[in-house]
Amino acid sequence: MNHELTLTKTNRLRLAEAFRHNRRVDYSIDCAVEGQMGRAYVDHPERPTAWCINVGPFWYFAGVAGGPGGRALLAEFPPHNLLMPSPPEWIGAAREMFGDRLVTFPRYSFDAESLSEVHLNAILDTSPHREHVRRVDTGLLARPDNYVEYDDFDSAEDFLDRGIAYTMLEGGTLAGAAYSSLVCNRGIEVSLFVDEPYRRRGIATALSAALLLECVRRGLRPNWDAGNLASCALAEKLGYTPTGVYESYYYSNE
Repeated sequence: MNHELTLTKTNRLRLAEAFRHNRRVDYSIDCAVEGQMGRAYVDHPERPTAWCINVGPFWYFAGVAGGPGGRALLAEFPPHNLLMPSPPEWIGAAREMFGDRLVTFPRYSFDAESLSEVHLNAILDTSPHREHVRRVDTGLLARPDNYVEYDDFDSAEDFLDRGIAYTMLEGGTLAGAAYSSLVCNRGIEVSLFVDEPYRRRGIATALSAALLLECVRRGLRPNWDAGNLASCALAEKLGYTPTGVYESYYYSNE
């Protein structure tokens, strides 16, 4: 039987120790360790040997993969989610358990240190959309056509207190959003969505630049973890430096 780990101060220290060897590609592990968002699970409440962190569709594992506890945690990994960087023995155990249903999915990492307030301002200054970009507030977040997904926050109010989001109005319709899907002490995880009729018009660039500009001004690191080459191209256009490709694993259940 698996157990959800209550994120007390003591348990957060234990969680940090358990996941210290996992590669950090986004802020999911940091969010759980800080008690900001996400959930943690163990195979035993007092003497855990296997650990799991889940934030949204992303799952991370640590500890002993090959024992009964590790297999029990892996058995709870749901279809249509991503197994993110974990020690090699966990990837091997997952391949053994799920076989061909576990599909390798490349993702791309970027360094935010090269982001420049001057460069981001220049992008916005030359954008025809700058005057239409809006910071998301209570009214915009409550609209049924908003594109901000804040399920990992406690509530809409919690998102507005801790998160950041920008959207764009065109003819009274919201075209998309760039927003913080995760927040931790170091910064935010960037998420971006533009609806199909508004794509390939520079809207994604303007929304992203507005979000990143606020982060740079506030001293927050906006992490950009890309799942496709179009996202990679936009990241570089905004000023990120690519740092490599890593493998995640999608459980297709088919």
